[in-house]
Amino acid sequence: MMDVSKISFILLLVAWSVQGDAEALASKTGGQEPETRVVGGKDAPEGLVPHQVALKTTKDGWTFCGAAVISDRWILTAAHCVLSLKPSEFTAVVGTLSRTKGGTTYEISKPLPLPTKDIKSGLSCILSGWGKLGERRNSPDKLQYLYVKTLNSDDCTRLRRNSPVKITSKQMCTLNTYGEGTCQGDSGGSLVCNGTSAGIVSFNWPCANNFPDTYANTYNYNSWIGENTKSP
Repeated sequence: MMDVSKISFILLLVAWSVQGDAEALASKTGGQEPETRVVGGKDAPEGLVPHQVALKTTKDGWTFCGAAVISDRWILTAAHCVLSLKPSEFTAVVGTLSRTKGGTTYEISKPLPLPTKDIKSGLSCILSGWGKLGERRNSPDKLQYLYVKTLNSDDCTRLRRNSPVKITSKQMCTLNTYGEGTCQGDSGGSLVCNGTSAGIVSFNWPCANNFPDTYANTYNYNSWIGENTKSP
């Protein structure tokens, strides 16, 4: 379990170093509250998503969001996961499939690359997380995963036409059948397409109810991420 008392936040990113000394960075907001577990998923096998990070509250160990290791110094998550928390109020855990036990001090092994091209509709991608199993169900102990189909922003907008939330070109979606998708607690985790972090779980409502799940489209932030993760 990694002490994150010296972490600071910028938009989609949370930074740390192996020694626990993170560069002080300016805070930039831009998330929105999620209504986001992987509903309809299966227990993840060892090694399927080695980049997976669990963000836990320091006080009671509650897993409230996911994240992904993208380098030996950085993890990628959603801004709304951590903006209301002090660095001393949460920890980041890697190296375990269990929500309640195990884990290790951060050790880089297989970081998740950023995408080199935009994601098209119809791709089969991997979603993973410890979020709730449904609107009125608890979170699982074992990490869940699910193969989901992508939608670009135009297709997503069409399917969400009755939603008050507008989908922009900086977002993407996934949609499976009823009973499959993200739920509360999955926010911040990476959608893995072609072995890259194609999207960051942002929001959905209601859980797995045949309505598109929405993500930040990582490709559209590549330059920004690169600029803000440069070595000092």
